Amino acid sequence: MRSSKILIPWILTLLLWPGSHTAVGADEVTERIEKPVRNAITTRQATQEEEEQWRARREQLMARYEALEQTIAQLETHKAALQQSNDDTRRRIAAKAQQLADIEQIGAGITPLVEEVIAQLQTFVASGLPFLSAERQARIERLSQLSNDPEIAVSEKFRKVMEALTIEAEYGNTIEVHQETITVEDQEMLVHVFRLGRMSLFFQTLDHRQCGAFNVATSRWEPLPRNYNAAIETAIDIGAKRQPVELLSLPVGRMAIR
Repeated sequence: MRSSKILIPWILTLLLWPGSHTAVGADEVTERIEKPVRNAITTRQATQEEEEQWRARREQLMARYEALEQTIAQLETHKAALQQSNDDTRRRIAAKAQQLADIEQIGAGITPLVEEVIAQLQTFVASGLPFLSAERQARIERLSQLSNDPEIAVSEKFRKVMEALTIEAEYGNTIEVHQETITVEDQEMLVHVFRLGRMSLFFQTLDHRQCGAFNVATSRWEPLPRNYNAAIETAIDIGAKRQPVELLSLPVGRMAIR
């Protein structure tokens, strides 16, 4: 801009120098020299302004381009993470599907097993020692109803059957004393009944004069010799927790048919 201002007086000086061959008027100088120079300066200024605007625009575009590149990189990372998550989810779904198929196959095998165990329990209770008969029979009936209910999951049926088996097994580790009316040699009598695990049932009359045991082979209550009265009375006291445990001699086991 400074050089342009210096250029105009210098040109005018040359034109008006005394040695010039041709006299030039002021208007002609303005028209022929100053105006083009001013136009050139204006054009140059406009060009510079456009260049500065373009540089500013270019810097904005470059900044935006770099920001977009960073966004793309972040999106690529996020995409890779999502792809990994999707792959993991597909693997888990496939594993669950396989587990469901295995469960269905196991369930198909467990259902007849549950029915078989219930039938065996029914036979076992009916042919074994007659203790807690009502309670045990009611448990088996509930199991039968549960087994026939299609709304109940196989796992729940299996759990209930295992629970019943556990209860039956625990009877073998316990003793019990209760009063019950039984039939001995076609005669009904109220007696104390002593249960020794799952092995034997003994009875003693309330007057302590008669004792006996349940014969599994004949499914009958049968009297025992009176010499077992004292041992059975002691066993009843132990079962009722009226005295501490001690060794006793009792006819344990299945009685032979005479």
